Amino acid sequence: MRRFDVIIVGGGPAGVSAAIKCLEEDLNVLLIEQGGRRGYKPCGGILTRACSDIILENLNVNVPKRVFCSPEELGLFYVPPSGRSRGGSIRNYKLLNINRSLFDQWLRELAESVGVQVWYNSKLLRLHSSRMVRAVVEKNGDMIHLTANYLIGADGVNSRVRSQMFKTKNRRLNVLQEYWRARGDFEDNLYIFLRGDISPTQAYVIPKDNLYILGLGASEKKIDPILERIYKFRRWLKRDFSFKPLSLIRREIWAIPYGSTLEGRDNVILVGDAAGLCNPFSGEGIRFAIESGFAAGEAVREAVIKDASLTTIYKRYIEDIVGFIGQVYNFTAGMEDDDRERFVSSEIKRVTLI
Repeated sequence: MRRFDVIIVGGGPAGVSAAIKCLEEDLNVLLIEQGGRRGYKPCGGILTRACSDIILENLNVNVPKRVFCSPEELGLFYVPPSGRSRGGSIRNYKLLNINRSLFDQWLRELAESVGVQVWYNSKLLRLHSSRMVRAVVEKNGDMIHLTANYLIGADGVNSRVRSQMFKTKNRRLNVLQEYWRARGDFEDNLYIFLRGDISPTQAYVIPKDNLYILGLGASEKKIDPILERIYKFRRWLKRDFSFKPLSLIRREIWAIPYGSTLEGRDNVILVGDAAGLCNPFSGEGIRFAIESGFAAGEAVREAVIKDASLTTIYKRYIEDIVGFIGQVYNFTAGMEDDDRERFVSSEIKRVTLI
């Protein structure tokens, strides 16, 4: 039986952020990652400036150039249901264009460089919590029994920690994404398309390393109706942006949390996608993953000092994030195309006047 102060399940941005914060408090931390050092994560790969600032503030490092794609910076352009002519760019707003797999790899390497113990190719099998957290992990074919004072579930939208400990799963939205070699009338922007028959949330186009990424969120579980949405989206792009597809490089589908948050119980807490901390409108989750990871580390520090329930403390740290996600979900779920028209118009005017 191996003993740790904190076990963290999941080596993405949320888990790594939590691990580094816990290590700063001289806690004995184990980070368990199911994949290898160079895992692949389906993602649009967009990082907000606010997120990079949070990383700099907490870790005193800048996001390195090697994880960026071309173009490195993107503007934001909204397209309402009526089409491009009534859309527009958000003035003075910039996003960072990253390779998500390289970004995650960089964060894990950063964690290891400061002393975080990372077990790669390791899978959580069983979990039990009473006074102590007990876990069984499979690592390279061996079954290893672990105990800890605290456990942080950072294992994504299909969180095993969430399903085992709380007998509940995330409400989810499927995301279909295609990588195209193509031509079109696009500039260096993240293009957001809002039309109900295309997506209940949004569709998007991202220029990335001489390709165009087309993506959309869909509530359907079966692939055929989701493909119908992307076909219709491509027709819209052909009409408004002279989109000419040359060759499809790859297509992928995954799920993101969609408005069902859960912080934890007793000394087991959830962060990032495992906790449902993803913007239901934009699908952006990296910032909330990192913020909640840092918050989890701070909550562990306070729980140790006060000998108090970790979940009670953690809820206080992330209550603004949880409240924001609830508000955005209610807004998104009730949107009709007239609402989308008004939203784009007001966003352009509001930000342009700054």
